[in-house]
Amino acid sequence: MSPSEGGFLIASPYLSDPHFFRTVVYILRHDSEGTFGVVINRPGDLDLDGAFAESLGHSPRRTDSVYWGGPVEGPLLAIHNLSGLGEPCSADSGPPEDASVWFTSDEDQLRLLADRQDQQVRFIAGCSGWSAGQLEAELRVGGWLVANADQADLFGDSGPLWETLIRKQGREVLGDLVPSSQADFDPSLN
Repeated sequence: MSPSEGGFLIASPYLSDPHFFRTVVYILRHDSEGTFGVVINRPGDLDLDGAFAESLGHSPRRTDSVYWGGPVEGPLLAIHNLSGLGEPCSADSGPPEDASVWFTSDEDQLRLLADRQDQQVRFIAGCSGWSAGQLEAELRVGGWLVANADQADLFGDSGPLWETLIRKQGREVLGDLVPSSQADFDPSLN
């Protein structure tokens, strides 16, 4: 599987870089110029109230943590499921308005999302980026695993996310290697 917009990069268990150790990156853009994404499983020390008071002069209704998106500085941004607000994150070839996940760094849109408790939103400061060919080289040496993303994982509990996705990857690999007739064996009979 190749990396694609709207997919996950899962840090390999062997990736020891402290910036990315046991991280899950959601890919926002992936093209011939490189890859841009955000770490989604590292809540930061700052909450929305603090982030908005500092940069936007707004007191939000939501009380979310602001996640650390990666080692590259950038504006506060949000990934969310409010259709049409911002830019679509999608590997689908369908029309952009059909995307199920969107992202924005527009201040007015961030204020709107910070007051919408009925939407799934993750606020993120910082990002992760790879130049053309860099991510592919890291994939070849086993630094990352690639997986499809779903909203339950994207917006769910980020604490066990890395472990959950690593287990899913393991089951998929074993499913490809073990014939289905042997998949339900009882290890205690061994």
